[in-house]
Amino acid sequence: MKEMSTSEIDWKQNIFQQLKLRNKREKEPFENLIQSYSKSFDIASSLKSKNAQLTVEVDRLKEENTRLSEQGGGSSPGFNDKTHSVDVQKLYKLQEELTELHKKRGENSQQIIDLNMLLQEKERELMIKDAKLHDTDAVVLALKSEIKNLEMTIVELEQTNQMLKDEHQALGLAFTAMEEKYRKIQDENADLITRWMHVKAKDADKMNEDNDIQIKKRQAKLQKELIDAAKEPVEIRPESEAGIYVPGIVPICVSVALPNKAQHKFEAHDGEVNAVKWSPSGTMFATGGSDRKIKLWEISGGKCQCKGILTGSNQGIMALDFGIEENYILGASNDFASRVWSLTDQRLRSTLTGHSGKVLAAKFLGDCSKIVSGSHDRTLKIWDLTRIACIKTIFAGSSCNDLVTLQGSNIISGHFDKRLRFWDSRTDSSNTEIMLQGRLTSLDVSSDRSQLLCCTRDDSLKVIDLRMNQVSSSLYADHFNVSCDWSRAVFSPDGTYAIAGSHDGSIFIWNIAKEKVERVLKEHNNAVLACAWHPSGQYVLSADKQKKAVLWSDI
Repeated sequence: MKEMSTSEIDWKQNIFQQLKLRNKREKEPFENLIQSYSKSFDIASSLKSKNAQLTVEVDRLKEENTRLSEQGGGSSPGFNDKTHSVDVQKLYKLQEELTELHKKRGENSQQIIDLNMLLQEKERELMIKDAKLHDTDAVVLALKSEIKNLEMTIVELEQTNQMLKDEHQALGLAFTAMEEKYRKIQDENADLITRWMHVKAKDADKMNEDNDIQIKKRQAKLQKELIDAAKEPVEIRPESEAGIYVPGIVPICVSVALPNKAQHKFEAHDGEVNAVKWSPSGTMFATGGSDRKIKLWEISGGKCQCKGILTGSNQGIMALDFGIEENYILGASNDFASRVWSLTDQRLRSTLTGHSGKVLAAKFLGDCSKIVSGSHDRTLKIWDLTRIACIKTIFAGSSCNDLVTLQGSNIISGHFDKRLRFWDSRTDSSNTEIMLQGRLTSLDVSSDRSQLLCCTRDDSLKVIDLRMNQVSSSLYADHFNVSCDWSRAVFSPDGTYAIAGSHDGSIFIWNIAKEKVERVLKEHNNAVLACAWHPSGQYVLSADKQKKAVLWSDI
């Protein structure tokens, strides 16, 4: 057999010592009692034997007394009487001793009974303590087993803890490395953004110079043509006002004439008129309404005449955009889709579905081969019209109320969370974000692409300098209230003015440089949802929530 371990010997000796102590503690109180009991028992035995002897002696004396009485005559009466009295006294004495012995015997018997009862009670207590000791031993064994299990668990936990410490240390080192890498990338990104902004500023300055040169050349050319035309007699026909614009050629806006009168007021749709848009050449304009139609209009004799109705949408039209060559028109709809119609035959060409919310904005991206759309489902989608398929989805994080496109692949979107987000369609992340004070309802880019006009629900217009990406002007007015989340505000063609409709039907025109209201136009009886300025600066269109559209001019 294997030798017992030291720990096992120790706990056995410990139990043995505890048993000895318990035996000593419980034995000592009963030793005197047991000795008294033994002594009382011996006394009772001796008294019993002595009692038996006295009984025999009494019987003997009685027999002898009887015998003497019967013999009577053999001895003298005096002697007999004397002898009898002695015997009687002796007998009384013996009876008294016997009575005393019986009394002592009774007392000893009662004491023995009491001691027996006390002994039984002590034995019961001892049995109870033995049972408790047995239970305690069982509990001790269970606790020892539990201690052993806990010790094993502690060992396992210590091993796990050590492993976790090692992993935490490794992760800490990895995190430190990643943090350092992230810091370097941030520094590189900041440097790249600074350089990019510097390059963009140079490009903007160069573009502004080129635009200034082109404008000067066009103005000189126009002035020369006007001088040459003034030398020839020309028959002026007022009815042919719209005939001076050529499709595909963007008219030059030399100066903007602020409108001061409603030239023509007409019912454009059967419900809300959500969008109005001039073609790039200004030969026509389009309106989109909650009646699910897009209508094409031309100005003839100072009045607006409908030249076509485009159908195919299942819900109200929310935004419009013309192709640069005026071959196509794009409409965004509440039925989660965008559609493209051909302007030559006024037929539906493409239906772009894939959003899971209302599409509030859509624009041609670059040429007419791509489209970008923004939706309530918090995404922007880029579509390829040659394949009629979504080629990219950008997760913006907030519902998009409007968007504009810049040169190349750059997109700016305005959102419900009060943020402007700048995107490069070649990447998935936002390059820059600008936080404004209210939810954005519309965006418009100036003709020189240097400024962005933002309409917000805090009842103000903000002008953003795109070269610095910061607010350059804030336009407010008493009684100006933005009517809804898709209320549209626009620049004038020369970027000097901004126009927007109010909830009470008024139209406000601001001078951006002075940041003050130049004119307030009143003709609508309901909230004005959209405005559009003619590319030449000659006309302004406005549309409200109750079917009406108004053509404004300065004559």
